Amino acid sequence: MTLAVMLDDAAARAPHAVAIHSSAGSLSYADLADRVARVAHGFMSLGLTGQDRVAFLLPNGVELAISILAAAKAGLIAVPLSPTFAPPQVEYILRHSGARMLVTSPALLGAVTAEARDQLDAVVLCGDVPDEPPAGAVPFGHLLAGPAATPAMSPGLASDPIGLLVYTSGTTSRPKGVAHTQGRMAHRVRLFIDEMTLTADDATLACVSIGRPAFLLSQLMPMLCVGGSITLLEHHDAEFFWRSHADCRPTYLFTPPGLTRDLLESESARAADFSRLRYWIVGGDKCPAAVHALVADVVRKPLLEICGMTETGFYCICPPHGPRKPGSIGQAMVGVAVRIVTASGADTAPGEVGRILVRTPDMMVGYWNDTLATHRMLTSGWLDTEDLASTDEDGFLWFAGRQKDMISRGGFKVAPAMVEDAILSHPGVATAAVVGASDEREGQVPVSFFRVDHWPLTAQGKLDRARLVWMADFGDGREL
Repeated sequence: MTLAVMLDDAAARAPHAVAIHSSAGSLSYADLADRVARVAHGFMSLGLTGQDRVAFLLPNGVELAISILAAAKAGLIAVPLSPTFAPPQVEYILRHSGARMLVTSPALLGAVTAEARDQLDAVVLCGDVPDEPPAGAVPFGHLLAGPAATPAMSPGLASDPIGLLVYTSGTTSRPKGVAHTQGRMAHRVRLFIDEMTLTADDATLACVSIGRPAFLLSQLMPMLCVGGSITLLEHHDAEFFWRSHADCRPTYLFTPPGLTRDLLESESARAADFSRLRYWIVGGDKCPAAVHALVADVVRKPLLEICGMTETGFYCICPPHGPRKPGSIGQAMVGVAVRIVTASGADTAPGEVGRILVRTPDMMVGYWNDTLATHRMLTSGWLDTEDLASTDEDGFLWFAGRQKDMISRGGFKVAPAMVEDAILSHPGVATAAVVGASDEREGQVPVSFFRVDHWPLTAQGKLDRARLVWMADFGDGREL
């Protein structure tokens, strides 16, 4: 099954139900399916064929949703780009992926260098397109005005073609293109639906881009599969979020820990109606105790931590109907095998910290144009996440940090996450981060950052530890 087939099935069951709310208005399932078919036909009419790459540089709106689904319907490979990417990142990904088409807006087209545009066969512009668009650019509206005929799949297309190419952040090296097939993504969606017991009565509010696979496969596609509704927000300003929350009244939310805290510290959060909310999912980074406390105080609904990787998808979650263990990243999801191993590869005892290994039938198929890296990562059947954790007697995992973030002090290993937990236990500290700084005598020493107003973040919204390491080694604390 493809992602587009999920939409078509839901449209056949409930054509008049609302599928998507956005700043552009509301779309029923029938209208959404019709627009997806028109844009898919439009992509093919512009010369694309099966497994060609089409890149999307768009805000978190309905055009992005339609474009991703249209690519799936046409058998193309979607390459989502973040509007936060710098022009060199955009150029590298367009070149490395061999993208033939870019779908973007006039405002974001400026992030694309002339050299990168030269390699593209077509540019499709969404939103307010000038009367005289740039040479070679096609307005998105022209595709929507075309026929809704289902495009014919290219001969020889694999039974489970690659459908998504996601580029990792790459703080110390070039970002890698992680390739996922349509069938494996669809299977992940169904597992998530079963795990979270989602139905057509559910609704979610997405303020993080659905171009990121974590949110594509946990918010947009589950809702479209079961016949629920999703509200897409183009930005996550707290006041705008809570106004949208009042209109949407979601049954579940999914946000990174830092954004969760920002939203709940807004005065508007305490006036929000959470009567329909079943749970709030947090993932993408370590969730501090302060966020757990905020959810307990303001929301008073379960906070569920979830853990995964771009390469594996979600592999661990706090079960929505199981015991509550604040601070744990949960248990292995159905169909996923998780091991915690020592440096020698032996399974750890409960309470012992080791590396997380994951085996799942929904693993990536590999890294785009990087056979060696793919072989190194997948050859054993177990993917080494390079994350550290321990288990308890009930099989719940407790995150202990990243292996590469471990601090080597005088021959001893220091886990930054454990030092951070100790600092955060002080009532006067709201947030903290610990990194290793170079030291002539000890090799490395822990350096802590806390009470920082503006943390350095990666393009994915995660804490930029590489930047903190630089500050610890060379800065004076004023760079933030």
